[in-house]
Amino acid sequence: KINSAAMSDGGGESKGVTSFQKFAEEKSVLDIPELEKKRSLIIVDKDTDVGSALQILRKHKISSAPVVSTPSEESTEFFHGMVDAGTVLRKLFESKLVEELQNSIKKGINSDEAIEDFQEKLGSVCREFWKKKIGEVCGHDVTLLRSVSDKTSIKELITKLLIDKEGHQIHRIALIDETKVKAIVTQSDVIKFLHANLQHLGDLKEKTIEDLDLYNSKKPLVTVTTFTLTMEAFRVLYTKKVSAVGVVDDNGVLVGNLSNSDLRGFNQDRFSHLMLSTGEFLKIQKALSRGFATVLNARLNALRALAVPVGSKFGELLRLIVENRVHRAYVVDVNFKPVGVISLSDILSHLGEKLTSS
Repeated sequence: KINSAAMSDGGGESKGVTSFQKFAEEKSVLDIPELEKKRSLIIVDKDTDVGSALQILRKHKISSAPVVSTPSEESTEFFHGMVDAGTVLRKLFESKLVEELQNSIKKGINSDEAIEDFQEKLGSVCREFWKKKIGEVCGHDVTLLRSVSDKTSIKELITKLLIDKEGHQIHRIALIDETKVKAIVTQSDVIKFLHANLQHLGDLKEKTIEDLDLYNSKKPLVTVTTFTLTMEAFRVLYTKKVSAVGVVDDNGVLVGNLSNSDLRGFNQDRFSHLMLSTGEFLKIQKALSRGFATVLNARLNALRALAVPVGSKFGELLRLIVENRVHRAYVVDVNFKPVGVISLSDILSHLGEKLTSS
């Protein structure tokens, strides 16, 4: 993650930070509306197969769900982790069979016979993996809490509960008791809560994304082209350890976004889609999804992405992310070429630094 640099306008920043610090210290995690809304959780049994688990995520339009089992006399353990498309993707690409398929891609698939053979191998690998029990492949990108009270502040949530021991962002916390998961609070929930209380961010909301150093325009952005094979694009996600890549045309203009979540809902009838170009794959995904209403993103509506121009204000960034229900926004120049990307983790990491600054 990019370390946020100190801003230079002294008094204005200090006022904004002080206002936000006071708000974050006074407000409790219990003030987040989603905490109550999510008492009725979507959960997945550990013996559910991978394919069915991904279908559940897509059906309920969620990015993750707790993986559980019923406690027994032999074992009181009931929480096994979280199912999310990113974890499934990583486990899939750790397969030796998939590695062999990637070697086939590198060697070239130059005939109809070779293409047919590759598709058959790919389908075989995916079918075998999709039959695995989700309890075998679920992840642990979560902080477990036995209890939460009105003394658990938003500041503690951002600076401690959503960060692991190595300082990496964690995407969610799970509130549990002895027998069940009671609630999940995600990064998206926190961002939505902050946007609903934008006035408490003080002058921070009027700062530009460059003032806050939310992205590094000098750092190469991970992208693929519309002609990149979708299977290869997902391999890029895995090897680069990112949750999404920008999709650009031959001129480097941003036209879309491919993320882990695009694996949600995948079934045996759709494995062949991994052999499509990324552009064609996203058009199919778009037909099963929703568009964006913002004027700036009208040109991105075909391939699904959120973009903001250089110089955007922080408050406007939060609004667009919340209204469009996305996990990242690409920053584009006047030619619509991407110069950076801002994720929810980047935003919370920056705010965490502000909350712990003197």
